[in-house]
Amino acid sequence: MKHATKTKLPKKEKIALQKERRKRFFYAIGKYLKCPASKAIVRARTLRGLPVELAQALLDRSPTNSARLIGKVLKSATSNALNHRKVQERVVEGLSIEWIQVGQAPVLKRHHPVSHGTAKKILKRSCHIAVQLRYDEPPAGGFPDGKGSVRRRLADPTGRGLPPGTSGAARSSRSVQVRSAADE
Repeated sequence: MKHATKTKLPKKEKIALQKERRKRFFYAIGKYLKCPASKAIVRARTLRGLPVELAQALLDRSPTNSARLIGKVLKSATSNALNHRKVQERVVEGLSIEWIQVGQAPVLKRHHPVSHGTAKKILKRSCHIAVQLRYDEPPAGGFPDGKGSVRRRLADPTGRGLPPGTSGAARSSRSVQVRSAADE
């Protein structure tokens, strides 16, 4: 059975592709972070494809250690993108998360003595986290979408039109009827 062979690109084309990739993608890697990969993967799956501002807001509001560590790597990738010469505007508006990769790092093995001369294993797991951002240049009028700008979505991540800090119960039909009856 014959295997398909990969065609090699000429050196000039390969360099041109690499330059184009550097213009649009920015990344950061956090290594040997003290968090199990299984816990960091759960948080990372929720962030794929989101704009950077929205992802950072979600991570800031999450109390978990994995969210804090992913937030650090995301912040590093964002500052790498903003310090790059191809991103003229120093805004995060055009940046979105292309992919997040979480891998298992070396495990520190310890033991805890228990009764009858035996020992219990303690595995201190760690992980590597890599984040790649994509930069799409904004059109002249910003990013048009049906839900409004990223800043407006940050103020209301639910999309219900609530002011920040209010719960969904404040907008239930019963409370609206009570208010309208009291006003009359």
